[in-house]
Amino acid sequence: MLTFDEAIATVQAGTDLTAPQTGALIDTMLRGDAPEAKVGELLLELRAKGEAVSELVGAATAMRAHMTRIEHHHEILLDTCGTGGSGSGTFNISTAVAILASACGVAVAKHGNRKATSLSGSADVLECLGVPIESEPDAVARSLDVHGICFCFAAKLHPAMRHVVSVRRSLGVPTLFNLLGPLCNPAGATHQLLGTASPITQTKIAAALTQLQTRRSFVLHAEDGQDEVSLDGVTRCLEVTSDGQKTHEWTASTFGLLPAHRESLAASNPAASAEIIRDVFSGKLGPQRDTVIAGCAAALWLVDRVSDLQAGCRLAADAIDEGAAKEKLAKLAKA
Repeated sequence: MLTFDEAIATVQAGTDLTAPQTGALIDTMLRGDAPEAKVGELLLELRAKGEAVSELVGAATAMRAHMTRIEHHHEILLDTCGTGGSGSGTFNISTAVAILASACGVAVAKHGNRKATSLSGSADVLECLGVPIESEPDAVARSLDVHGICFCFAAKLHPAMRHVVSVRRSLGVPTLFNLLGPLCNPAGATHQLLGTASPITQTKIAAALTQLQTRRSFVLHAEDGQDEVSLDGVTRCLEVTSDGQKTHEWTASTFGLLPAHRESLAASNPAASAEIIRDVFSGKLGPQRDTVIAGCAAALWLVDRVSDLQAGCRLAADAIDEGAAKEKLAKLAKA
């Protein structure tokens, strides 16, 4: 294993760490055996160089070994957790998509945390919606088995992260750890609808997922900057399977929906985001509803619940209009 000084020197020279090297270093951090000053220095040097795919794979493998796992019986399991960091200021679209997808019959383990780079994290908005976010692992597993959906609160299910909380806060900038959430679902999601903040991050995350043996995932980035399926311009989707990657490009017309500009999706805080989600699930028409439906359609196609995106839109719309989405949220709140 490299020492931290050796790893820092390697990265400063512009050389990527291998997956095993990175994994060993992250393991040391998560055991609480690493000097905080060296952890901070290494994280900053990796950020300056640009985190490599090998480093993402090694770090995710180590982090998975330390997480609290959620056991379940589902053959197919969806997560909609993204990397964050887009700065788009929209309501919690991926959280709404997760609930709606579950209402359409897909098992969902939504991984997430409180806000870090956004105005509202998934944990924040779910809390405003009355969902218990700090449930014990057995209660999380029971919710997934009984209701077909659960929330995996990163702060609760990645307890080893407590060893790097203070150094991450002191750095005050995104680091390698900000990219690991979508790669470390405690329930072992087989399928991921995964938004990313930039084309570079999108490419890296897709390559990492290939090595981490995802069954099938859609890694997203929209040209308007959103880390979601966007109805404003083109959304680029990298489809990742064990066979490699395919690229899709989607616009509003792909979904049979009207364009929706990002400004119409804004939410200033978790309470505002929760109100939008309640309105969408209560049947309110408009760009917020259409954006959630489009994201859900992508999720439904991802898990082969529908044959194409427009069929996914119809199924998602029916789940809202027939009250299934509202009912699913109520069940999650009682879990």
